[in-house]
Amino acid sequence: MNADTSFAAPLVGRQLTAAEKRDHSWLFTFGSDLSLATEGPWRLVVDGRVVGSSEDHGQVFGLSEALDASSQLHTHLHDQNVEATSVVAGDLILRFPADTSLQLLQLSSGFESWRFSFRGHETICCGGGELHHLP
Repeated sequence: MNADTSFAAPLVGRQLTAAEKRDHSWLFTFGSDLSLATEGPWRLVVDGRVVGSSEDHGQVFGLSEALDASSQLHTHLHDQNVEATSVVAGDLILRFPADTSLQLLQLSSGFESWRFSFRGHETICCGGGELHHLP
């Protein structure tokens, strides 16, 4: 069952302006007044294939240097606006053109996964995928 995503309506039409790894979390910003933070895993999917993820960040995979997941996001999402959002079992899915999506995953029945912040309002994905909206 899909959750009500009206809280995420301000994302539609926006571009990812920054993706930053901070200790054990990631911060995604979409302008100066909207952000998503997660301590859970995320992945970038293009044409049904994972092309980058939080799990890949810092890995070498036989490359000459460690992979920078933030750079991968900017490469694939450069100048692309969010077209739609959905929440399924706590996973927040941001859809972009060209069959591209950024997926913030909820993998725990007990721990928070992601936090959406917009102009003083927050939505928190709690354990099990339950959403809590704060004023």
